[in-house]
Amino acid sequence: MLACRPLAFATVLISALLLPSLAAQAHETLPPDWCMQEGQQPEIVVKFDFDGPQLREVMDKCGIVDSTDHWHAASEAMSAYCGIVAPSKSAMPVIFGPSTYLSEDHHASYRIEQGLKGACVVCPPRPGR
Repeated sequence: MLACRPLAFATVLISALLLPSLAAQAHETLPPDWCMQEGQQPEIVVKFDFDGPQLREVMDKCGIVDSTDHWHAASEAMSAYCGIVAPSKSAMPVIFGPSTYLSEDHHASYRIEQGLKGACVVCPPRPGR
């Protein structure tokens, strides 16, 4: 379980996974200045790896209506999901795959049936606050 590993490992893991994912997206799902203040480091709250049927189930439970833009619907579902699994921590979704979700033409190429893999992350308060 990641929560049992040292914070340094979690920081390296998040950096290694978060930065390439964000760079590959045509537009970001996180605010550009999110968790960028000195002393702040994102922390994984929960990882997810939903196949297509599981993702549709999350969408149904979160009240997300399927649309022709599967990327947008899946993004909304993961935002809602992260809000449910860590409501008091304002968790944000970071998606690691599939590659079609991260591609430049993600609105055209990504399909809900491909599922989603990623994590809900939080930005804890800066130390000393």
